[in-house]
Amino acid sequence: MSRSSDVGALEPMLELVSDPELSEPGSLGLFTTLARTGLFLQALQRECLADHELAFSEFSVLRILQAAPDKQLPPSVLAEKIVYTTGAMTKIVDRLQRAGLVERAPDPADRRGVLVQITPLGQRTANDTADTYQAGRERVLARLDEREAEQIHNSLQRLLEVLETDRSET
Repeated sequence: MSRSSDVGALEPMLELVSDPELSEPGSLGLFTTLARTGLFLQALQRECLADHELAFSEFSVLRILQAAPDKQLPPSVLAEKIVYTTGAMTKIVDRLQRAGLVERAPDPADRRGVLVQITPLGQRTANDTADTYQAGRERVLARLDEREAEQIHNSLQRLLEVLETDRSET
């Protein structure tokens, strides 16, 4: 389905951004650290999702649909939730539909609209992938104590709030 099986694709970038000398001093270094963290997170996600032949964006759509009322949402809502354009979401839904993981259905509340529904195969795939991804996350988190993990989580939650506010105001 996706190119997620190429786990090593990020390796050259990881080596480049892993150099602490490339970080800016002070609080601006935060963005370099976040970029580096993001690349390592992408590598972990690719590693965990490769056997399931899903990109993280596709996995995210399946998980969002699992949690949605009636297991369905309009594509525009899915795009908003994963911070993608509606055009990009159309391509994601097309790939998931070709794989039999989702289907499109008419939106009864909007004659021109469609809803994306997760299929039983999509449910199973999302659950199996979630198990694999959980094991990868647990492997990484085992290197932190509970207090460290909580502090990082709280700080990132605050930064996420700031970024969401900045995005909504621009």
